[in-house]
Amino acid sequence: MWEHLRLYANIKGVIPEIWETVISKQIEEMNLSEYENVDAMKLSGGNKWKLCVAMAMIGNPPIVFLDEPSTGMDPKAKWFMWSIISKIST
Repeated sequence: MWEHLRLYANIKGVIPEIWETVISKQIEEMNLSEYENVDAMKLSGGNKWKLCVAMAMIGNPPIVFLDEPSTGMDPKAKWFMWSIISKIST
């Protein structure tokens, strides 16, 4: 997971000195702390969606397009995802 987030931090122009802080913040906000050392391919579907949203949010972009970010999630995970999206959009 860290590799994906580092790649996106690099692509989006986040300076390397703050990568760890930015990535840790995204992992914590998306409630992925217990999976931070797990290979992305081994994550559940819902956690993969959370990782995708975390990657999209790195660098604080002014606009984010998300295509059905809660598809296939259980009701609790879906509620969590929409609460995150609501927080991001305000």
